[in-house]
Amino acid sequence: MSNLNKAERQNQLIHVIQQNRKMTASELATALNVSKRTISRDIAELEEQGVRIFAQHGKLGGFQIQQSQSKMALSISEEQLLALFLTLNESQSYSSLPYKQEIQEIIQQCLKLPNTRVRKLLKRMDKYIKFDTIEATPLPKLFSDILIYSAERNVMSVDFVSDNKMAAQNVIFIGILCKNAEWLAIVFDIGHGCTRELPILAIHDISYSFEKTLNTHDITIDNYTQFLNPSD
Repeated sequence: MSNLNKAERQNQLIHVIQQNRKMTASELATALNVSKRTISRDIAELEEQGVRIFAQHGKLGGFQIQQSQSKMALSISEEQLLALFLTLNESQSYSSLPYKQEIQEIIQQCLKLPNTRVRKLLKRMDKYIKFDTIEATPLPKLFSDILIYSAERNVMSVDFVSDNKMAAQNVIFIGILCKNAEWLAIVFDIGHGCTRELPILAIHDISYSFEKTLNTHDITIDNYTQFLNPSD
């Protein structure tokens, strides 16, 4: 049997079909060292992802990919995929290139990946990150943790530097904002009853608080500015 995982096998399947004018299910199964049932299942999944594979029946029949809609197989690591997804999302914020629809289609394909753990992380990145700048800046160390906390909406105890002094606050993470080449954690400050922008590089430690959580699901990365000032 093949030692390839499903994603690798399906990419290889696309490559084999593209390299040959027509191939039957039996020929594809032999080429990939899998069963005909696996080939049929992979073709069905690829079609669901938008790859246009069609079968021509008869003595000279076989599977083909519609060339104008052929899917390119990319061999990239998980970290490279996350970087690509983040870059595509960033470009949506300011790009003047005439490819916004195509970029959005790629983003939506990424969000439908079969790898559940990666798909969940990509969905968090899509929902909880916003770009207000085009200046590149490295990802901070706590980036992935804050994404998780933003999805959980639990009360967290945060130790951070403010005015050259250590401070501590109970907050609920709302999302992450890239602004003026700086990564900011958007949080709801429990003590002051308002949202604030907290530089992620200023954060020293984050831990779960015993304080009862509040319902903040009406506050998002897109509307948090409406809650910057405490309510009267």
